[in-house]
Amino acid sequence: MCFVLEHLTDPALALRRLRRLLRPGGTLTVIEGDHGSALFHPDSAHAHAAIDCQVRLQAAGGGNALIGRELHSLLTGAGYRDISVRPRTVYADADRPALVEGFTRGTFIAMVNSVRDEALAAGLTTPADWARGITDLHRTAEPGGTFSYTFFKAVALL
Repeated sequence: MCFVLEHLTDPALALRRLRRLLRPGGTLTVIEGDHGSALFHPDSAHAHAAIDCQVRLQAAGGGNALIGRELHSLLTGAGYRDISVRPRTVYADADRPALVEGFTRGTFIAMVNSVRDEALAAGLTTPADWARGITDLHRTAEPGGTFSYTFFKAVALL
């Protein structure tokens, strides 16, 4: 299961229901991100604020953009055993142009930027602060910039 739990209002219930689909001794693999893990250079309070808008909007919709850090407790609570959670970090800099383009610009910044209108309508930011945050995020994809994000991969047994 990949990038599903973060969109559910009750991920614990989903994990409990998935147990019915597994044979005894079967494994479940779950991969989720955690927007709180975004680290970048140059650092920017405006960029962090733009990311926080996406996190808050997802939470308001019943999801959780920070769920990666909760995988162990969710799986434990759902009755799985032998749980192993490992971080998988994506790191992009000028020496990794495919990651800069594909992940930093094409995935992460595009995802955050997609909630602009909702963030403004909800009063979470101003047009000027939003523009500054997105501009600063793009600076992390320019020469001299770096961007890092952690996904969490959990494997558990039934």
